[in-house]
Amino acid sequence: MSYASFPPGPHASYPAPGAPAPGAPRRVRARSVVGTLVVLALLWGLVLVVAHAGLQTVTGQALDEVALAQAKADRNAYFPRPVLVLAQYAPEVIALLAGILALVWAVRYRRWTAALCAAGAVIAANVTTQFLKHGLLDKPDLGIQQIASNSFPSGHTTAAASFLMALLLVAPPHRRARAGRWGAFLAAVVGMLTVVNGWHRPSDAAAAVLVVAGWGLVAALAERLIGFALARTGRARRGSAGAGLRRYREDRSRRRRRLSWREDRGDSAYVPPAHERQAEEREWAASSTGREDPRGGTRNSGEWNDAAQSHAASNGGGQRAASWDRQSPSREAEDGSPWFPARPRTATALILVVLTAVLLAAAVWWPYPTVAGTLAGRITVLAGYLGIAAAAALGWAAVAARLRSPIR
Repeated sequence: MSYASFPPGPHASYPAPGAPAPGAPRRVRARSVVGTLVVLALLWGLVLVVAHAGLQTVTGQALDEVALAQAKADRNAYFPRPVLVLAQYAPEVIALLAGILALVWAVRYRRWTAALCAAGAVIAANVTTQFLKHGLLDKPDLGIQQIASNSFPSGHTTAAASFLMALLLVAPPHRRARAGRWGAFLAAVVGMLTVVNGWHRPSDAAAAVLVVAGWGLVAALAERLIGFALARTGRARRGSAGAGLRRYREDRSRRRRRLSWREDRGDSAYVPPAHERQAEEREWAASSTGREDPRGGTRNSGEWNDAAQSHAASNGGGQRAASWDRQSPSREAEDGSPWFPARPRTATALILVVLTAVLLAAAVWWPYPTVAGTLAGRITVLAGYLGIAAAAALGWAAVAARLRSPIR
């Protein structure tokens, strides 16, 4: 009786050709570091631009003052008192909930390195904001604003946004898209609430969000470098707190696979002995460019999946083969790991930036005086709100894009 070679089980989707072997140290390319530093310079350069326009120019101070006055007028006209009371405590509540969820994710998914880098980013962002506000930047009294004391950047926005950024940094890959989307949204909401509450002007909140985003990029780069250093020394897999849990999950999945082979075995199906299956698994783990075909040549992951489907269909196991194919990720990153989308999208941030620029240009070149209570005043405060949203979307999109793949 001749036996056909039995195709592998749920692990039939092998790493893509050219991908590193499982457990291999993930490289950090020079272009990834340079690209992160370029984006960091762009974000913090925008902070300096906003600071100069909002603090040192007559037009900037006038637009900020009109937006703040219009926001106060709208608050009294359109928002009931219970909503205003809740808005007073919203930044602290959002920061507290984001910090608790980040801590839960750090413990649940053993994200110790990410948690350490996120904590450093939170501290650094708040210290940077206070240093800029009280030590470095100064607002000259140009006779435009009622209060000439400097409030740039916003401390309330920095505190809440920094914890939301920590949540994105600690989030596991399959939760980053949702953490990034909601983090950017809530950071923008907190910045807008500081304007509605009369605490800060739009430029203060937008600059605070950009400061947090810059430190988020630094934390993402630091986590990648630390992870690479630990992988090179071998401590990442042997000495980490999650190594035991990882080995337990691998052993459990292996036992389930062997049990399914025994249950689905038919009269004409051939199940290799245990030593052959173990040798096959070791060969798969050590392979990075494809698997060796017994008939000569190599087989890639697609050929192995096709062989598994055809063999299972011939033995009445078509549904089983289809389930194996669904378990493999539909898309992979450069290192062979599952690919997850980055949210929010960079295109969304750019659209918000363009809309903000258009509204600001309309407010500056409005033919009539720009004062609160007029159409020009409403355009100005809308431009301020969109500017805060654009800063949040731009910052979170930049960090999420750097976290999407270990190498880039």
